[in-house]
Amino acid sequence: MAADYFKLVRFFNEYIVHYKELLDFEYSKLDMINNDKIEELSRSLSKEQALIMKSNSMEKKRIEILGEDKDLTFKEIIEKAPISCRKRLEGQYEELSACVMKIKELNDLANVIITGRLKRVERKTAELDTYDGKGGVKTEHATHSAIMNKV
Repeated sequence: MAADYFKLVRFFNEYIVHYKELLDFEYSKLDMINNDKIEELSRSLSKEQALIMKSNSMEKKRIEILGEDKDLTFKEIIEKAPISCRKRLEGQYEELSACVMKIKELNDLANVIITGRLKRVERKTAELDTYDGKGGVKTEHATHSAIMNKV
Protein backbone atom coordinates (compact mmCIF):
# COMPACT_ATOMS: atom_id res chain seq x y z
CA MET A 1 0.00 0.00 0.00
CA ALA A 2 1.31 3.44 -0.96
CA ALA A 3 1.68 6.24 1.53
CA ASP A 4 -1.22 8.45 2.59
CA TYR A 5 0.52 11.76 1.94
CA PHE A 6 -2.11 13.92 3.63
CA LYS A 7 -1.76 11.79 6.77
CA LEU A 8 2.02 12.04 6.36
CA VAL A 9 1.88 15.86 6.30
CA ARG A 10 -0.11 15.82 9.57
CA PHE A 11 2.34 13.31 11.04
CA PHE A 12 5.37 15.42 10.16
CA ASN A 13 3.79 18.35 12.01
CA GLU A 14 3.85 16.19 15.16
CA TYR A 15 7.32 14.87 14.32
CA ILE A 16 8.73 18.40 14.06
CA VAL A 17 7.14 19.40 17.38
CA HIS A 18 8.81 16.37 18.96
CA TYR A 19 12.21 17.17 17.46
CA LYS A 20 11.91 20.78 18.68
CA GLU A 21 11.27 19.42 22.17
CA LEU A 22 14.33 17.19 21.78
CA LEU A 23 16.34 20.21 20.60
CA ASP A 24 15.25 22.21 23.67
CA PHE A 25 16.36 19.30 25.85
CA GLU A 26 19.75 19.17 24.08
CA TYR A 27 20.28 22.90 24.73
CA SER A 28 19.43 22.31 28.38
CA LYS A 29 21.74 19.29 28.57
CA LEU A 30 24.61 21.23 27.00
CA ASP A 31 24.09 23.99 29.57
CA MET A 32 24.25 21.40 32.37
CA ILE A 33 27.45 19.94 30.91
CA ASN A 34 28.99 23.36 30.38
CA ASN A 35 28.24 24.46 33.93
CA ASP A 36 29.23 21.19 35.65
CA LYS A 37 25.68 20.54 36.85
CA ILE A 38 26.37 16.83 37.18
CA GLU A 39 23.52 16.02 39.58
CA GLU A 40 20.99 17.90 37.44
CA LEU A 41 22.36 16.15 34.35
CA SER A 42 21.99 12.79 36.06
CA ARG A 43 18.37 13.59 37.01
CA SER A 44 17.62 14.56 33.40
CA LEU A 45 18.49 11.10 32.07
CA SER A 46 14.95 9.82 32.58
CA LYS A 47 13.57 12.69 30.49
CA GLU A 48 16.14 11.96 27.79
CA GLN A 49 15.20 8.29 27.81
CA ALA A 50 11.50 9.21 27.48
CA LEU A 51 12.30 11.47 24.51
CA ILE A 52 14.29 8.69 22.84
CA MET A 53 11.47 6.21 23.40
CA LYS A 54 9.01 8.68 21.88
CA SER A 55 11.37 9.12 18.89
CA ASN A 56 11.38 5.35 18.38
CA SER A 57 7.60 5.21 18.63
CA MET A 58 7.21 8.04 16.13
CA GLU A 59 9.62 6.35 13.75
CA LYS A 60 7.45 3.22 13.81
CA LYS A 61 4.41 5.37 13.09
CA ARG A 62 6.23 7.03 10.16
CA ILE A 63 7.09 3.62 8.69
CA GLU A 64 3.48 2.51 9.12
CA ILE A 65 2.15 5.60 7.30
CA LEU A 66 4.66 5.25 4.46
CA GLY A 67 3.84 1.59 3.87
CA GLU A 68 5.75 0.30 0.86
CA ASP A 69 7.50 3.68 0.57
CA LYS A 70 9.12 3.28 4.03
CA ASP A 71 12.65 3.05 2.60
CA LEU A 72 12.44 6.29 0.63
CA THR A 73 14.42 9.33 1.70
CA PHE A 74 12.48 12.45 2.60
CA LYS A 75 13.53 14.00 -0.74
CA GLU A 76 12.21 10.95 -2.60
CA ILE A 77 8.96 11.11 -0.63
CA ILE A 78 8.55 14.74 -1.71
CA GLU A 79 9.17 13.84 -5.36
CA LYS A 80 6.61 11.04 -5.21
CA ALA A 81 3.97 13.06 -3.30
CA PRO A 82 0.98 14.62 -5.02
CA ILE A 83 1.56 18.22 -6.08
CA SER A 84 -0.95 19.39 -3.46
CA CYS A 85 1.34 18.06 -0.66
CA ARG A 86 4.78 18.85 -2.06
CA LYS A 87 5.09 22.47 -0.92
CA ARG A 88 4.14 21.60 2.65
CA LEU A 89 6.44 18.55 2.70
CA GLU A 90 9.32 20.67 1.37
CA GLY A 91 8.81 23.14 4.21
CA GLN A 92 8.65 20.33 6.73
CA TYR A 93 11.81 18.80 5.27
CA GLU A 94 13.69 22.08 5.68
CA GLU A 95 12.43 22.60 9.23
CA LEU A 96 13.14 19.03 10.33
CA SER A 97 16.57 18.97 8.68
CA ALA A 98 17.59 22.20 10.42
CA CYS A 99 16.40 20.83 13.76
CA VAL A 100 18.22 17.49 13.33
CA MET A 101 21.44 19.24 12.24
CA LYS A 102 21.31 21.51 15.31
CA ILE A 103 20.78 18.50 17.59
CA LYS A 104 23.79 16.80 16.00
CA GLU A 105 25.86 19.96 16.41
CA LEU A 106 24.92 20.24 20.10
CA ASN A 107 25.70 16.56 20.70
CA ASP A 108 29.07 16.91 18.98
CA LEU A 109 29.88 19.96 21.12
CA ALA A 110 28.84 18.14 24.29
CA ASN A 111 31.09 15.21 23.32
CA VAL A 112 34.05 17.55 22.78
CA ILE A 113 33.51 19.16 26.19
CA ILE A 114 33.11 15.82 27.98
CA THR A 115 36.11 14.27 26.23
CA GLY A 116 38.27 17.24 27.19
CA ARG A 117 37.17 17.06 30.81
CA LEU A 118 37.74 13.31 30.97
CA LYS A 119 41.26 13.77 29.63
CA ARG A 120 41.96 16.36 32.33
CA VAL A 121 40.61 14.05 35.01
CA GLU A 122 42.63 11.17 33.58
CA ARG A 123 45.82 13.24 33.66
CA LYS A 124 45.10 14.38 37.20
CA THR A 125 44.27 10.92 38.53
CA ALA A 126 47.25 9.41 36.76
CA GLU A 127 49.63 11.40 38.98
CA LEU A 128 50.92 9.64 42.05
CA ASP A 129 53.08 10.79 44.91
CA THR A 130 55.92 8.34 45.18
CA TYR A 131 58.70 8.09 47.69
CA ASP A 132 62.32 7.62 46.95
CA GLY A 133 64.43 5.47 49.23
CA LYS A 134 65.65 8.57 51.12
CA GLY A 135 62.28 9.85 52.41
CA GLY A 136 61.75 12.32 49.57
CA VAL A 137 58.40 12.69 47.76
CA LYS A 138 57.95 13.25 44.06
CA THR A 139 54.93 13.21 41.75
CA GLU A 140 55.04 10.75 38.88
CA HIS A 141 52.69 9.65 36.17
CA ALA A 142 51.12 6.33 37.19
CA THR A 143 52.59 4.45 34.24
CA HIS A 144 56.08 5.56 35.22
CA SER A 145 55.77 5.16 38.96
CA ALA A 146 57.57 2.76 41.20
CA ILE A 147 54.29 0.84 41.57
CA MET A 148 54.60 -0.24 37.96
CA ASN A 149 58.14 -1.52 38.54
CA LYS A 150 58.61 -5.10 39.65
CA VAL A 151 56.53 -5.04 42.79
